[in-house]
Amino acid sequence: MSWKSIAWSTAALLLLLTLATPLNVMTTFLIMTPFVVLYTTLNPKTFVLHLIPIGIIAYFLSGAAGPVVITLGFFFLVPAMAMGHLYKKGKSARTAITVGFVIVLAQLLLELVLFSALFDINLKAELTSMLTDNLKQLENGDMFKTGWAAETAKEFSNAIMTMLPMLLLVSAFLFTVVTHGLSRLSLRRAEIQAPALPLAKIWRVPRSLVLYYLIAMVASLVMTEEAGGYWSIVIANLVPILRFVFTVQAIGFFFFLADAKKWPRAVPLLLCIPLLLFPPAYIIGLIDAAFPLRKYFVK
Repeated sequence: MSWKSIAWSTAALLLLLTLATPLNVMTTFLIMTPFVVLYTTLNPKTFVLHLIPIGIIAYFLSGAAGPVVITLGFFFLVPAMAMGHLYKKGKSARTAITVGFVIVLAQLLLELVLFSALFDINLKAELTSMLTDNLKQLENGDMFKTGWAAETAKEFSNAIMTMLPMLLLVSAFLFTVVTHGLSRLSLRRAEIQAPALPLAKIWRVPRSLVLYYLIAMVASLVMTEEAGGYWSIVIANLVPILRFVFTVQAIGFFFFLADAKKWPRAVPLLLCIPLLLFPPAYIIGLIDAAFPLRKYFVK
């Protein structure tokens, strides 16, 4: 048992404990990394010997929140073990991220089904109730007219439920990509070569996505506000998902441009900040996907 494995076990324990605190907003994106590193660097038996005390200590130190912490810990443990196993087998970064993404997404969907079926929870009703209680504080302060809280909460919950597929997809994607990036850096320090993603400068999305985006945009403009059902939900989620994809394409374009112009490595990183903070910038990626824009910057 090396000091490095003990250090990573301690990190896993501390991150598990934060799940019962407001810090979980940030730490949930970090929690898979220690488990990935432990699984990759240890044999299965030793990994379990580390895992048992982590779970026991986290359960008792979390108090009343112990069951929730252990449940969430198991949620992140499964995709972490899958990604670690693929790193051990020398699989590509794309394979590891795809498998991790699918597992996280499947678990999120399964949890929604279980909560709705076993506990008879109406997610939309619960969300509306929670938002109404929070917004009533503003209504009681005479800032808004009576009934504003209930009406606004209903509109917000409808919007969130409509966008739920996109939120689940983006969440699962971020969990796995952040975990891969951090795990790869950590494993490299342990002299274990984890696969890298393709260089950002060669990131390209299929040109057919441009056509799908145009169709989705036309459909969203034609569709009335009162429209409902399956296709309205599909269109409402497809547009922002494709915009996110084109934002990734735009990031690749900036790295390509920096390489072609021999700019310092920090330049494309700095350019990505306004790109992510200014959503309409996805148009750069859309243009890059639709036209052979890059060839004009290569001599």
